[in-house]
Amino acid sequence: MLYNKERLLALMDKHDLAGVVAATPENIYYLSGHASWSQNGYRYGGSQVYVVFPRDPAQSPTLLIPSGDAAYAGLEEVWLKEAYIYGRPRKPVVPDPNKLRKEEKRTLELTESEPKGATPEKALAQLIKDKGMDRGRIGMDHFGIPLTIYEKIKSNLPQATLVPASMFFRYVRMIKTPGEIQRLRESAALNERAINAMLRAAKPGVKESELAGIYKGEVAKAGGQVYWMHMNISRGGNSPVIKDNVLQKGDIFRVDMGCSINGYHADVCKSGCVGAEPTDEHRKRYNAIQAGVLKSVEKLKPGVLNQELFETMIAGVRANGIPDYSNFFVGHTIGLEAREFPFILGPAEEVDDPFLPSTSNVPMEPGMTVNLEASSQVMGWGSVQVEYTLAVTNDGHEYLIQPDQKLFMLPLQ
Repeated sequence: MLYNKERLLALMDKHDLAGVVAATPENIYYLSGHASWSQNGYRYGGSQVYVVFPRDPAQSPTLLIPSGDAAYAGLEEVWLKEAYIYGRPRKPVVPDPNKLRKEEKRTLELTESEPKGATPEKALAQLIKDKGMDRGRIGMDHFGIPLTIYEKIKSNLPQATLVPASMFFRYVRMIKTPGEIQRLRESAALNERAINAMLRAAKPGVKESELAGIYKGEVAKAGGQVYWMHMNISRGGNSPVIKDNVLQKGDIFRVDMGCSINGYHADVCKSGCVGAEPTDEHRKRYNAIQAGVLKSVEKLKPGVLNQELFETMIAGVRANGIPDYSNFFVGHTIGLEAREFPFILGPAEEVDDPFLPSTSNVPMEPGMTVNLEASSQVMGWGSVQVEYTLAVTNDGHEYLIQPDQKLFMLPLQ
C-alpha cells in the first residue's frame, strides 16, 4: 500500500467529505496499485477508471474498471481487492479452470462478475450509492473526468454535492509514505545509471541522437519510462536533443533527464566538457551554482519555507562568483508527478483552491520530497546545472541516492 491513509482521512474530515473519487492515473495508482492500460490506450477520457474511497471506516475503498482492464486489476500488486467492472461483460474461454494461475482466477472472477452499470457514469453513481455517500459532499478528481461525463454523474446523484477536488489529492500526496520514498529512491538510482551509461559514450564524433538512444535503452531495460531529455551541447536553455548534432572536442555539455519506474519520477542533471578539461569560465560558473544549491540543501529541514530555500540559493551563487545571478526557482517537489504541490520552490505565490493553503510558500514537513537545483544558462556559450533529490526528515533531510554532482570531463571513465 502506498497511500498516506491517516492524512487522507484527516483531510476528508477537515473538508467534510463523505468520500473521494480518484480518476487520474496517478491517483488511481496511489490509492489502489492499479495501473490501467486502457487509460493510456484511450486517452482524453475515452476510458474511465475510478477508485471510490469512503470516509466511513465501515465501507471499503473500491476499484471500478472497464472489463478490458480486468487482467491488470487481477495482479498481486493491486491491494484493493474489492473491484467491479462496468459495460458489457465478456465471456472468456476457459477449457480447464483447474489450470488457471491465481492472477487468471482473479481476472476471471472480475470479468464474469455482474457489471455495476452499463456506462462509467451510471456504474460510478451506483457504487457511490452502495457506499452510502450519495447524500454528502464528494471530492471528485475532476482532472480525469471529461465535462460531459462529470455532468452525467451529477445528474445520477441529485442529492450529492460533487466538488472538484484534484488538488485535494495533490495535497494528500505532498507528504510521502516510506514506501513512496523507497520507490523514489529506486527511480533516482535508475536515472543515475542510465545517464552515466550515456556519459560513458559522450565523446567527440558521437551524435546527440546516439546518446539519447543509450539513455532511453537503459531506462527501458529496467522497465521505466522516459519523460523528458534536455541536452544542451554548447547552447543555453532547456534544449531538446538535436538528432544530427555531432559532439565536438571542448563542447560545454549539460543534460537534464527525467524518467519514472513503478509510477514514481526521477529528475537529475549532469554537467561537463567533451574531450577536454573545462575552462576557467566553465569551472567558475559551475562552482558558483553548486555552492548556492548546497547552501540551500544545508537549510532544508522541517519548518523552512520555500522562499527561504530560494533566497539562500540566490545569495550563495552571487557570493561565489556570479554577482548578477538571477533565477525564478530553486527546484521543485517530486513524486507520482514530476512536479507536485507546491510545485516550484521559489518566491511566494498566491494559491486559490479550497483544498490548498493560500500560498505556495508552505513550510517543509517530514515526508516531503524535493529536487533542489539551479543552473546558469548562457545562450551561445552553454549551460551548467546542479541538482539533488532529497527527502525531508524529522530532524533535517536525507539524499535519496549518493550525490554524484561535479563537473565531469567526458567521456565518463
